Amino acid sequence: MRYIFILTALLMLLNGCDSQNSPKTDHMEEAPTQSLKLVLSSHEGSASSEAAQYFASLVKEKSKGELTVSTSFKTDNTSERELIASVQNGDVDFAVISSSKISYLSPALELFDLPFFFTNQQQVKQVYSSPTGRQLLSKLNEDDIHGVAFWDGGFKHLVTTFPLESASQFDGRRFRVPESTTIRQQFASWSSLAIPVSDEMLTQAFTNGDLDGEEITLSQLSARRMTGQDIYLTHHGHQTLILIMSPKTKAKLTQLQKETIKSAANIATSFQYEIARRKDNIALANLKEEGITHKPATPLLDWMKQASSGVMEQKRMYIGTAIIEQVLQGKENWSHLHPDKLIVALDADMIGGSAISGLSIRRGIELALDEINQNGGVLGKEVKLVVRNNSMVPSRGLDNIKVFATLPNLLAVFSGISSPVVLAELELLHEHKILMLAPWAAATPIVSNGQSPNFVFRVSVRDEYAAQFLLDGALGVSEKVGFLLVNNGWGRSNFEGLTKEMEKRSLAPVHMEWFDWGEKNMENKVKNLVQKGVESIIFVGNSVEGEKFVSHLAKHPNPPIVFSHWGITGSEFAHRSKQALKAVDLRVLQTFTFVENDTPAAKVLTQKYHQRYGTRDESDIYAPSGTAHAYDLMHMLAIAAEKAGSADMSAIQKELTKLERYDGLMKQYLSPFGRGMQDALTAEDYLFAFYKDGSLYPLKSDR
Repeated sequence: MRYIFILTALLMLLNGCDSQNSPKTDHMEEAPTQSLKLVLSSHEGSASSEAAQYFASLVKEKSKGELTVSTSFKTDNTSERELIASVQNGDVDFAVISSSKISYLSPALELFDLPFFFTNQQQVKQVYSSPTGRQLLSKLNEDDIHGVAFWDGGFKHLVTTFPLESASQFDGRRFRVPESTTIRQQFASWSSLAIPVSDEMLTQAFTNGDLDGEEITLSQLSARRMTGQDIYLTHHGHQTLILIMSPKTKAKLTQLQKETIKSAANIATSFQYEIARRKDNIALANLKEEGITHKPATPLLDWMKQASSGVMEQKRMYIGTAIIEQVLQGKENWSHLHPDKLIVALDADMIGGSAISGLSIRRGIELALDEINQNGGVLGKEVKLVVRNNSMVPSRGLDNIKVFATLPNLLAVFSGISSPVVLAELELLHEHKILMLAPWAAATPIVSNGQSPNFVFRVSVRDEYAAQFLLDGALGVSEKVGFLLVNNGWGRSNFEGLTKEMEKRSLAPVHMEWFDWGEKNMENKVKNLVQKGVESIIFVGNSVEGEKFVSHLAKHPNPPIVFSHWGITGSEFAHRSKQALKAVDLRVLQTFTFVENDTPAAKVLTQKYHQRYGTRDESDIYAPSGTAHAYDLMHMLAIAAEKAGSADMSAIQKELTKLERYDGLMKQYLSPFGRGMQDALTAEDYLFAFYKDGSLYPLKSDR
C-alpha cells in the first residue's frame, strides 16, 4: 500500500509539473490531416470495394485522424491505363486494379493469367504471400508504382451466348479479352478470336452480336447480368487484383505513417480474402438458383486443359522462367504430393545463372513422360514430374534430397548442371537408397563414387573422357595449351584428367589459372595466359565466369582459340556474350544437337518439342544435350521399373545395371550401365559446337 501511495504521489507531481510547463490540451495544435484518394476499377459491392472501405477506416483509426482515405470508383470515361498513370503522377494515391490491366508495364504479372495454372484458392494465397509474390510487387517500383498487396479477384469462368458442349463450338467464336497477351493466347489455343472491348462498350457489343462470350468471375457476373447468357463453371483461370500506391505519395509520408498504411493494408488484405470467398459462394448459389450455370462435360474440360497446356511454355521467357519455376515449386503440396501417381523429381538450378540448363533437363523429362504416360505410364500408374530449385548451392540441394526422401512414391531424382551439388549429395542419396540420374553434371567422382551398390547413373559427359576430348581439340591447334579452370570439385576433376592426358603425351600446359565460382574479374588471368604465349585455352567454368572471360579475351588482337567445357551452355551466355563471340573462336563440348540432325528419332522429337513448347526451328531448342540426355534417361528408368515390377529403387537399380539394349535418341545403347561402369557415354559420343546467332551448331557446319 505504501508503495502504491508513493507511486501515485510521484505521478501526480509529474503531471503537475507537465501542466505548469506545457500548454493546456484545449490549446494544443492538432497535426494536419492528409487526405488521400483511393480509386477502384471494380464495381460497387465487390469484395475489393468493401476491403477498400475497411482499409480507409483502419488508416484513419491507426493514424488517429492524421490520414484519411476517400474511396471512389473509376469513371466510365477513364481507362485503366489513365488510372495507372494518375497513380504514377501522384494525382491518385491508391488504386485497386486487375493484374492483367497492369501487365503491359510488368509482363511477369501475366503469370496470374495462365490457364489452369491454379487449381484452388490456397495455392493462390500461398503465392501472394511468398517471396516470389513480394518480388512481383517490388518490380512495380521500376515503373513508378508501389505494389502494396495482392487481392483475390476469384476464379474465372466462361459466359457465352451459345451452348458450349464440345470443342468444335469454340471455333471462330469472339470472346472479349483484357490487354493480357497470355489471355489472348489462351483463347487462340481454343481456336477462338480474342476481341478487346472496354467495359463501357461491353453491353452494346453483346447486344449487337459482336461478341459471343467472355471470361468472368462470379462476383463480376452477379453485379452485371445480361439476358441470353449462360455461365459455364470452367475454373480455367484466376483474376488477381493489386492494391497499388503512388511512390510520390509514399515519399511525403513519415516513417510512422508508412508503417500505419502497411499495417492497415495487411489487415484489409486478410479481410478481402475472406469476403471474396464468401461473396463467390453467395453469387454461385444465386446463379444456380436462376438456372443459368452449367458444369462443362469432363471431355470438354480435359480438351480445354490440353489445348491450352502449351500457353505457359510459349509465354515462359516473356513472363520469366525463374518466376514461373518459383511459383510452380511454391504451389505444390509437398506434404501430400500426388499420392495416386508415381513421381520423378528434378533437383537443379531453375532460377539462377544456369536456369536454362535446368529448363532443358525438365523438357527432356517432360517429353519422355508424355510418351510414357500415353502408353499407360509405369506399372499402370501415371508418372508426375516435380521440381525443386537448388541455385547451384550444395546446402539447398541437400535440403531438396531430404524432401524427396520422404516421398513414398518416388522413382528417382534427376540432378542438374552443378557437379559440386551432386558430389555433396552422394552420401545422403546412398543412405536413403535414392536413385539419382545425372543428365548433365560431369565430375568423374559422381559416378566413380566408391559406393556399392552405386545408385548414380549418368547419360552425360564424364570429365575423365572430356579432358581427353578437349585436349585433343586444343592440341589440334597448337601444343601451346593453357588452362583456365574453376576452383571447385568440377574444376579439380577436370584438372586431374587434363594433367594425366598431357603426361601421357609428355607435355605440360604453358600456363594455367584458377578462378573462384562466380568470379567476375578475369582481366589479369586472361592477360597472363596471353602473355605466356598460350595459343589454345581449355576453359572449365559456368556462364558468369565465361562471360567475363570472353569479354576480356576479345580485347586482345588474335586471341587464342578457346575449347570450352559445356557449363556455359546452360545459360544465356551466348546472348550476353554476343559481341565478344564475334572476335573469339570458341568451340564448346557437346554430345548432341538437333541442328542438322537427320536421324528419324531426332526429327520426331524435334516436332514434338515444337508442338509442346512453341518453338519453330531446331536452333530455338535450349541446351539440346541436357534435353537429349534427360529424355533417354527417363525412358531407361521406365524400362527398368517395369522389369523390376515395383517402384522400389533398389530393385530398379539392379535392373538398370542389367539393361541390355535401348534404342535411344542419343544412340543405340548396348549394356549402357553394365560392367561396373554407370556412365553410358564415352568420348566417342562427344562433338564440338560453335555459336552462331546465339544458337549452337556442330563444328562440321560451314562457318
